[in-house]
Amino acid sequence: MYWFAAIAMTIFSLLTACVSTPSPDAMKHIAERNRWELAHWGNQVIPYEDDGEAVILGFKDGKVSGHAGCNRYAAALTFGPKTGEVSVSHGITTRMACEPKRMEFEAAFIRAFEASVRYRLDGESLLFESAIAQPMEFYRRPPE
Repeated sequence: MYWFAAIAMTIFSLLTACVSTPSPDAMKHIAERNRWELAHWGNQVIPYEDDGEAVILGFKDGKVSGHAGCNRYAAALTFGPKTGEVSVSHGITTRMACEPKRMEFEAAFIRAFEASVRYRLDGESLLFESAIAQPMEFYRRPPE
């Protein structure tokens, strides 16, 4: 019976070892060293442009910017003040027209992203959580 408990503890340790909540300064540094692609968001279907451009965000100097589904997007973002907390300001976008489904997705994405109040790092994934939507999971991508 001892071996069963030891195996269970090992599996639990492996599953939880990759999930972390870095300090705000550490998270800012990690975020700025990468680009982040939206990979999962509840049951939302994540659209891609005809040229294959994904929903990608980059972080630099207290700002977040990137492609939000149809248009370019930018906003102020602060990790902290407490570990795990994040705040995103009301952002700006370009004004290109896209097919209605992508425009609806983009509006919902921006609304949910700007409502984010928590962050969490899970291996190669960065999660943003809010009270109004399912967590948004971004995968780490190398900088351009």
